Amino acid sequence: MAVYRRGKTWWYSFIYAGKRVQESAKTTRKTLAVEAERARRLELERALCGFPTEARERRIRSVGQVLDSYAAGYGLNHRQRSAVWVKGCVAHLKKHLGSLLLPDLTEDAVRGFIRARLEEGACGRTINMDLGTLSRAIGKPWRALWPNLRKLEERKDVGQALSPDDETKLLEAIPRLRSMLIGTFVRIALMTGMRAGEIISLTWGQVDLAQRVITVGRAKTPSGTGRQIPMNLDLTEVLSAHAAWFTERFKNTHPSDYLFPWGSPFPTDPSRQATTIKTAWESLREKAGVSCRLHDLRHTAATKMAEAGVPESTMLSIMGHMSRAMLERYSHIRMAAKRAAVDSLSTKPRSAKKDRVSTVSTTVEPKERIQ
Repeated sequence: MAVYRRGKTWWYSFIYAGKRVQESAKTTRKTLAVEAERARRLELERALCGFPTEARERRIRSVGQVLDSYAAGYGLNHRQRSAVWVKGCVAHLKKHLGSLLLPDLTEDAVRGFIRARLEEGACGRTINMDLGTLSRAIGKPWRALWPNLRKLEERKDVGQALSPDDETKLLEAIPRLRSMLIGTFVRIALMTGMRAGEIISLTWGQVDLAQRVITVGRAKTPSGTGRQIPMNLDLTEVLSAHAAWFTERFKNTHPSDYLFPWGSPFPTDPSRQATTIKTAWESLREKAGVSCRLHDLRHTAATKMAEAGVPESTMLSIMGHMSRAMLERYSHIRMAAKRAAVDSLSTKPRSAKKDRVSTVSTTVEPKERIQ
């Protein structure tokens, strides 16, 4: 081993594969310089044998630098909505961990991040997604970076399926709004199970009224992109009426025009999609007196299909899911369907059940009503 000092800094110099390697060890300690030379030799040996090697300068970057680089390139091959979501995760990570160097990103540091995010009110799923973004930015899986750190538990009951009463209230409140788009939007969601982003980005070229088919554009998952969803007669009538309104307002309906044009308070530019439907949705919920999320319309569609006995493979194809586990997150068998199922398990003869008179009150207080 050949280490020597230049001024206060130690260097190493050796010949490997017929070439001289002469570099600074970037330390004032000889013992560390010796270790640096040994590590450099090992790195070159791995490269010569064809093993992947990590650039050394990457090891001393800060967490903030790694995250900035990841976020900058993320939008090149991902949807705009996904890129916005990643920027949000990066902001949380940089706030608590951005100043750390990568070697200092220990499990204790990550636990500190988790505690801080929990104090801020973030749920387990949100924190897991933040740390998933961090692991992808570093380029290593969670289990390799923090093998002794388990992911947080995630709630499975966040989504809900609307009760028939709540669904009716929403639909009946639509005519009371000024918005020309929210009615069509809500009905598409309820009758296709499409995601909000998939609906708002629909163009007329994706809607075939003659064949009664909607072709989904770029979706959240590969299995969802390009999937075709048949329209029932109700949805065909809704979209036909929407097409008539659209043609009257914009004089024509081009395949590249968006079903939900840009413009506020009224749509003005069909060549651009509406950025959000949130304001109209909040107004609709308020008018209807219903407490639910926009994404719950998708849960409702999945639940209806599950209760109707639609095969899982068909539901996966319509919903654009990649797994049965994800499908289970969306389909919730409602109490009415469960009650009908257990009624079929009765051991009493049918005639006895018909003659039996219930003395139990069927009145349910509003706060106890089962959704």
